[in-house]
Amino acid sequence: MAVPMNSTQFRVIVEPILNEHFDGVYSQRKDEYKAVFRTKPGIPRAYHEEPVMFGLGSAPMMGDGSPVPYKQGGVLFNKRYVYNQYGAAFAMTKVLVEDGDHINLGKIYSEQLGQAMIETEETAAANVLNFGFTNTAPYLGGDGVSLCNSGHPIVGGTQSNLLTTAAALSQTSVEAMLIAIRKAQDNDQKRVRINPQQLIVSPDNEFQAEVITKSALRTGGANNDINPIMSLKILPKGFTVITRLTSTTAWWTHTDERMGLQFLTRRMAQKSMEGDFETDSMRYKVTSRWDVGWTNWRAVWGTPGA
Repeated sequence: MAVPMNSTQFRVIVEPILNEHFDGVYSQRKDEYKAVFRTKPGIPRAYHEEPVMFGLGSAPMMGDGSPVPYKQGGVLFNKRYVYNQYGAAFAMTKVLVEDGDHINLGKIYSEQLGQAMIETEETAAANVLNFGFTNTAPYLGGDGVSLCNSGHPIVGGTQSNLLTTAAALSQTSVEAMLIAIRKAQDNDQKRVRINPQQLIVSPDNEFQAEVITKSALRTGGANNDINPIMSLKILPKGFTVITRLTSTTAWWTHTDERMGLQFLTRRMAQKSMEGDFETDSMRYKVTSRWDVGWTNWRAVWGTPGA
């Protein structure tokens, strides 16, 4: 049952005196997750599944007159996205609406609702990375392991998208991760071309990322060697900062794998308002349906740092 805000909660505003008010609505860093998550509309169902397949491997040598060998592919695992519903609401009595109309309380708290939804989306997306190193059930992939893991199952073995030795963000550690990405393989252990795009860092590593990606010379020393990360333009998008990352040491490299980090929207945020006949209160709400996660772990290489 809706419990409306009433005039006693805003006495200093509704009393007939001149007040300057602070509405508490701040400008937010919008859409940080869109820098690394692929956004797309969901399908008209309760959930959406994406199969991850394996192929035919490499072609063996054939003897003269030998029959062509037949090979089989298949589905390695399925990733399911469930469209959960999110929402928030508030209500105000008619007296409050009348007496507080000069500051437009409805508009202020409608903006607060919008900010609440943005915060939910951004936090949920950031948590895909925040929990990317732990075996936390809601954040495991379709392959049954965490996003950044040394044991992603493939045909005939496992693969890793972790830095071999956890390390703080530095030019040396970034180069080691870029080399690992260059050696990436598909689910049949064939070498594939996956291109690094940008570093993903928390605010704690923002300035270090700026130095690494934009210095002309090698960082952290007095020599005049060139900075290959800069000269090769191997990180064309530089870096992005996600302020809701919780670790002060973890960092990631985002690649161009399209079926990686994904934000699927079943229903965009919808606002509505109505009055209650019995109490004369006004009710406002906003709801949406979406899910966020990852399908192909090759979208990111990461390390918890040191």
